[in-house]
Amino acid sequence: MARRLPSLNGLKAFEAAARNESFTDAAAELFVSHAAISRHIKELEEYLGTQLFTRTGRGVELTEPGTRFGAQLTPLFDQLADAAREAAAVGDVRSLNVSVEPAIASRWLVGRLGRFNDLHPDIELNIDPTSRLVDFYADDVELGIRYGLGRWEDVEAVKLSDVVIFPVCAPKLIKDDGAITPAGLSEYNLLHEDRKQWWAEWLIAAGVSGVEDWRGTTFQNHLALEAAEAGQGFALGDQILCTDSLLENWLVRPFTFDMKDHGAYWVVRKKGSRESAPARAFREWLMGEVVETNRKFQQFKAQHLKPPSK
Repeated sequence: MARRLPSLNGLKAFEAAARNESFTDAAAELFVSHAAISRHIKELEEYLGTQLFTRTGRGVELTEPGTRFGAQLTPLFDQLADAAREAAAVGDVRSLNVSVEPAIASRWLVGRLGRFNDLHPDIELNIDPTSRLVDFYADDVELGIRYGLGRWEDVEAVKLSDVVIFPVCAPKLIKDDGAITPAGLSEYNLLHEDRKQWWAEWLIAAGVSGVEDWRGTTFQNHLALEAAEAGQGFALGDQILCTDSLLENWLVRPFTFDMKDHGAYWVVRKKGSRESAPARAFREWLMGEVVETNRKFQQFKAQHLKPPSK
């Protein structure tokens, strides 16, 4: 007897939205639009004849039937994923070469790779941390993780995350100074990356005057954040590179102002190339990890930050 099942896309959309309690996060995880998630869930509700979510001014909330359905569905998807991994694991080991900017490699990616290896033991990752833009036509690399505007030639770029920038420092640097204000940065060493204008841009965006933005030490790549963790001054970081350190209290951010950066993090591959199964698995895993990092950052802000005084 044939099974009567709703659309798999609808089930995937609902399970992700129920687990994340957000249509937006579900869309990012599944690499589809917010409208697609909403449409799939509406079709599923019509199929089931019951409302799974209530729409509120601030987002969505699960109904009682939605809560029960989500609690049953997530373990089923977990079992399906386990079955797929078990089936894949019996085959030949497949390799995937990935080029990654050093900052995101060392401060974010490396500490998470164990989770990917557990999920995909049949995929052998080769990570190349380099600031050089990989040439997909000449190099034996299938994917890259880059930071920028996403306008590179001859590549297909999928956005991983927008970026907000904010000052950070070691807790010990300001523990005796009470509530520091942005204007008080004039009393501290500013730590720069090779683009010194970032401090100038942040101070202007925050409406801060009287701070000499050119002062301080210049570092390559992410070493300014390492210096900040060592208590050498204030550096500018973003939510992807700094959330782990904020949660561990290796860094603090004394001000609530975030500057939206023009750049973003992207996963890229050769233009017109067919995405292999290992590349797709890695990209989808990356998307989920980035969504989780952004969720933790927003939660951290809500729990730890107070309105600033200038």
